[in-house]
Amino acid sequence: MNETLYLRYKAVAVYKRVAEQAAPLAELLRADSVARRVELCAEVFSRVAESGFTTTGEWLRSLVLTDDNVFSRAAACGARIPDAVKAQVNGELITFKQFSLLKPDDFDLGAAADFAPRFVCGGFTGSVSSLAAFYAKSGCGAFARGNAFVYKDGGLTAAAVEPVRLDDLKNYAEEKSEIVRNTENFINGLPAFHTLLYGDRGTGKSTTVRAIANEYRDRLKVIELAKTELKSLPRLRESLRGFKQKYILFIDDLSFDENDGGADEFKTALEGSLDAQASDALIYCTSNRRHLYKETDKSAMRHAADEVQAELALFDRFGLVVTYINPDKAEFVDILRQILRSRGIKWRDEYAQIAELAALKKGGRSPRAAKQIADLIESTYAERRSE
Repeated sequence: MNETLYLRYKAVAVYKRVAEQAAPLAELLRADSVARRVELCAEVFSRVAESGFTTTGEWLRSLVLTDDNVFSRAAACGARIPDAVKAQVNGELITFKQFSLLKPDDFDLGAAADFAPRFVCGGFTGSVSSLAAFYAKSGCGAFARGNAFVYKDGGLTAAAVEPVRLDDLKNYAEEKSEIVRNTENFINGLPAFHTLLYGDRGTGKSTTVRAIANEYRDRLKVIELAKTELKSLPRLRESLRGFKQKYILFIDDLSFDENDGGADEFKTALEGSLDAQASDALIYCTSNRRHLYKETDKSAMRHAADEVQAELALFDRFGLVVTYINPDKAEFVDILRQILRSRGIKWRDEYAQIAELAALKKGGRSPRAAKQIADLIESTYAERRSE
């Protein structure tokens, strides 16, 4: 039995990277000394524990779900999968299932039987059809790990998005509805625009994008890029082309120096802001500046009409621009009242005076300032509602 299972392992052709990770289990089948078997048990235990799972089957299944191979990529793209590939995958799943049933007691551990690492077996599930459906919905490789990522140095890292929802951003209903409409058009395959969220600091521009990532986590993936990674934008977009999943490429606090060559590359990426055929990705950016080029020349001629037009050229490449402005005094108090109500805190009229004084110290009114003031009131003055 051990020899046959080992040969099945050597025959893995599609999930080769999974097989490489499962090598300690395979080598247990052929280890010729107690010391070697104990060492391999320790390696299996370590890999399962570091993966965050409990059993070898759960660990192997996680590797299968996040593997990038000819089968998972075709399923993620909605392409036809040859029958020969399906048959091979089916056989490999059987192999991984049998691997997941191996346990330390199946091997002679000699004098180490009482203290050798005891990895737990079982827990592997999966079929060709269920895996194909998973990849079609979630993507393959790193993209199957979640719906939010950070792109850096040519690689993707899964990110934990702040658990914010659109309702957490008080007021700004019109601004949020524009972003929602554009996003839903994109998800549903309708014409959609690359978008700039522009306006005052602390008004919730970045929060809106992160809330979108949470609201549509089952239908959308968000990849955040730092400005220093913009040179990689064409390569990243090309790598996404053909997949059935929908991607938002998010650049926070966008701006360029006047002689920054990356601006021209970014303009190219924004060409054709309205693209009914594009199914790869949309670009969402935030900025506190209408002039996306940082001013370095302070001369009196700096704002001549032709140069102003040049500065705004990049701004105008976005198909949709949503403007966020700071609230007036009454709106600011209303935002604070809503935040406190959502926390179950009873409103008192003196909170308006506290808010105004605090806003003056912070340099202005904004939703961010209102949240900070709400934190202060909650920790210092708050009276909880009884209901």
